[in-house]
Amino acid sequence: MNFIRAMLRHFIHNKLLFGVFLFSILFEVAYAVASPLSLKYLVDEAFTPKDYHAFLLILGVLFSAGFFNIIANMAGDYSLGKLSGEAVRKLRLELFVHLQKQSLPFYQRFKVGDLVTRFASDMTTLERVVRISSPFFLRETLSVLLGLVMLFAIEWKLTLAVLAGSALMYVGPRLLQARAEADNESYKQAQERFSNTIDEMIKGHKTIKGLHQQSSFRERARKQIQELYSFGLKMHVTNSLMERLPLTVLLVLNGIMIGFGGYLIFHDQMTIGGFMAFLTLFMSVGQSGSNLSFLIPNLIDSSISFRRISEVFAQKPSVPEADDPKELPSSFAAIGMDRVTFGYTEQADQLKDVSLRIPAGSYVAFVGPSGSGKSTALQLLSRFYDPKQGTVAIDGHDLRNVSESSLRKLAVLVTQDTFLFNSTVRDNLLLDGKGFTDADMIVAAKQANIHNVIESWPDGYDTQIHHEGGSLSGGERQRIAIARALLRKPSLLLLDEVTSALDPATEADINALLQQLRRHTTIISVTHRLASVIHADRIHVFKEGSIVESGTHEELLGQNGLYGTLWEKQHGFHLSHDGLHATVDVERLAKLPFFEGIELPLLDGVAALFSTETCKEGETVVREGEEGNKFYIIVRGRFEIIKHIPDEREKRVAVLQDGDHFGEIALLMNIPRTATVKAMGPSVLLSVRREAFHQMTAAHPQILQTLENTLKKRM
Repeated sequence: MNFIRAMLRHFIHNKLLFGVFLFSILFEVAYAVASPLSLKYLVDEAFTPKDYHAFLLILGVLFSAGFFNIIANMAGDYSLGKLSGEAVRKLRLELFVHLQKQSLPFYQRFKVGDLVTRFASDMTTLERVVRISSPFFLRETLSVLLGLVMLFAIEWKLTLAVLAGSALMYVGPRLLQARAEADNESYKQAQERFSNTIDEMIKGHKTIKGLHQQSSFRERARKQIQELYSFGLKMHVTNSLMERLPLTVLLVLNGIMIGFGGYLIFHDQMTIGGFMAFLTLFMSVGQSGSNLSFLIPNLIDSSISFRRISEVFAQKPSVPEADDPKELPSSFAAIGMDRVTFGYTEQADQLKDVSLRIPAGSYVAFVGPSGSGKSTALQLLSRFYDPKQGTVAIDGHDLRNVSESSLRKLAVLVTQDTFLFNSTVRDNLLLDGKGFTDADMIVAAKQANIHNVIESWPDGYDTQIHHEGGSLSGGERQRIAIARALLRKPSLLLLDEVTSALDPATEADINALLQQLRRHTTIISVTHRLASVIHADRIHVFKEGSIVESGTHEELLGQNGLYGTLWEKQHGFHLSHDGLHATVDVERLAKLPFFEGIELPLLDGVAALFSTETCKEGETVVREGEEGNKFYIIVRGRFEIIKHIPDEREKRVAVLQDGDHFGEIALLMNIPRTATVKAMGPSVLLSVRREAFHQMTAAHPQILQTLENTLKKRM
């Protein structure tokens, strides 16, 4: 009923059409109720006395009223179509705009399947109710009310008798209503779960196939489809009971009416014409009452759908725009944070009392271990989140008080999770196309070192992109995203691990481009690859949510702190320009804990054993449970460590990056891998096989002894 009231508010806005619709409904109902009454006059006033003139008069009235009824119906159908279509259109648009206003936490709470189901299934249910069920409900309700008035006018005693029995028509459905609502809710939730599984299967098909998880997803889908069947059956049975009970009661009422009506006729308290009119009208009213009971499941379904859509409308953006936002100018003097504390949840803070100031035109880097808060700081600078405490400001203007449009014109964020639209390359670069020419687009593509690649494709810039960029390589997607940002010539360019998916040559080109842009663009870059930010004006080192060091590359190395440790971990590798060949210095090997204490000349032999391996995005290097026969060092790239948790799905437990290593136990022991390691982007590894290492240690047993002692301490 809340939904019907909401729709009526939409209808009332167009008073003319709503008035036409109501008039047509009233005329249609009045005609339907009056038609049976004509039987009384036809039998008692025309047929029984054989009055031909009375017959023609009644017939003329019936035909005239029928003609006007047809016209009224046509006008009512048109007005209803326009009113209902406009109401649903507004509701869909309002829901879409409301989703656009939401902040990132909203999309973490609601999955894709949840929102798609609300737009598709729930909105379709509401549209069906607006166009069909609600007008039908109004028409049948009026038919029952007017019919009862006419029945009382014909014979009040008989009307009271059948009215007393008709109360049973609504008792059964009322008792079943709570069960019907629960069954409908369960069915819609099952639809959401299955929609989410379909979404995951389509988007993650490479991962599913790569990890051989088809059977796991098939089993999950089988259970969810079984749930849909079970809940659907329960809902169908409950709804059928709600529909059938009133029909059973209607049969009982027919018996009461015929029996009591016959009694009244035999005692001259009712004419035959009056009984025929009453019988016909009662059948019409009874049918209307039965129709109302048939509508109850639809109304319950619509009320649940409306409640689910209202649940989305009830979500308020966690990063709202101010009531009177300020417009930022096209340039600024500085951006900064003042004692900012922030956490994605109330239980933990990712940033703790962070303060920094970045002058316009400078090139600043955020570095630190994984999970240190550097990317979170960038998210706050781009105002995807608001701090719990403190302020993020541009030229003293708190970002909470500035307009989002002016901020997005000033600053552009490019992340490692590149999203491309299912359209052409040209559309993805130009987007709304305001103020951009093809020449501007080509310049930006050349800057991002992607123009020649695009031109080599058969359709060039008109090449269609599919699966949100899945038809391109990770490097191609990333370079298109960089070109898209450069095309907009932002005053503030925010980069989050943008070179992680690029080959060394392209990364070098992008780093050179950043050196050119720094003259007139403020650049803030989050990266784990320290070699790419050695020329930054200032480097902020994050650890556990705080900035622990700040300075230039040389200054930070001189402090021998965390930055120096990270630099040492990534230093000592040499990668060819094409990214296909890598080597490692013996000094770097000596810093690995299990090679500690081994003389450098001996490590020369170990270094020679390493061979280069390259990985594509999503490629599995080692798989949990398989034999371990290699040791790996990451030269460049990022890898996720995945463990199978009993009774759960696979879970990411760690992320490794440049300079990290894994699989060292395989050098000594022939035991299965304890986790799966998968590339998160194009990567380069150095690996050594156990057999080759054993040949080396056979000649130099002291290496094996040192390694065994070190691993015993670690285990």
